[in-house]
Amino acid sequence: MKLLDYTTDNGFLPHIKCTCVDEAVTQLVEVLESSGVVTDGPNLAAEVMRREQEGSTAIGGGLVIPHARHEGAKSLTVAVATLAEPLDIPSEDGEPVDIVILLVGPVQNSRLMLWVLARLARMVKSDFLDDLRGAKTKLDLRKVFAGADDQRSD
Repeated sequence: MKLLDYTTDNGFLPHIKCTCVDEAVTQLVEVLESSGVVTDGPNLAAEVMRREQEGSTAIGGGLVIPHARHEGAKSLTVAVATLAEPLDIPSEDGEPVDIVILLVGPVQNSRLMLWVLARLARMVKSDFLDDLRGAKTKLDLRKVFAGADDQRSD
């Protein structure tokens, strides 16, 4: 399967304004809830942030991948936001975070979530993040994801 298969048309938010990861997660969850792919958005966002408090998912390169499994997630879904202003949060390389990729999935499907997390983490080493930063519209962000799938080597 391709990463793009786990996204929704509205799950791409370019250059959003927020002051913390929590705000970005809330905006992404709201978009997923309005698309009908998740329910109980406030509890889902709270679970994602509870998980983030256990240990930051900022993996370097300006990327944070908050994630959680929750009964409100109907299927594995990825949503992406680029930030208008980087956030200074702890990360492996000390770089400020300007890309948030939210990953939510059903409680019973951890294996698929791990596969997607690993795939996203490997993409940090390519031009993927720079391409996301350069995207100006939702469609541009979606095209970056499609392009990353096309260049896939795993």
